[in-house]
Amino acid sequence: MAQNDLVVAGIDVAKDKVDVCIRSLSLKRTCLQARPKTGVELASWLRRNKVGKAVMEASGGYEREWAKALRWAGKIEVRIVDPKRVRSFAQSAGRRPRTTRSMPR
Repeated sequence: MAQNDLVVAGIDVAKDKVDVCIRSLSLKRTCLQARPKTGVELASWLRRNKVGKAVMEASGGYEREWAKALRWAGKIEVRIVDPKRVRSFAQSAGRRPRTTRSMPR
């Protein structure tokens, strides 16, 4: 599969929910319960949308179980990335990184 054909999902893992975005397909999904069954359901949804790779920021360890579940259930390549590198990349691309401090109230 050529790199241009690769569908990538961005996953934001928090203590009590997981947000998923497939930007190239304009799809979003939120999982409000963090339990193993939800990981299997999420992997199934990602496979149906032909996702080959999922990327998530390291977030205090919450991401580890989700990465493990997606790798096992969906045979999806999962990358856990350093949040500082993600912000640096966004800045180098001319984008303002979204943080709770920069969000309008």
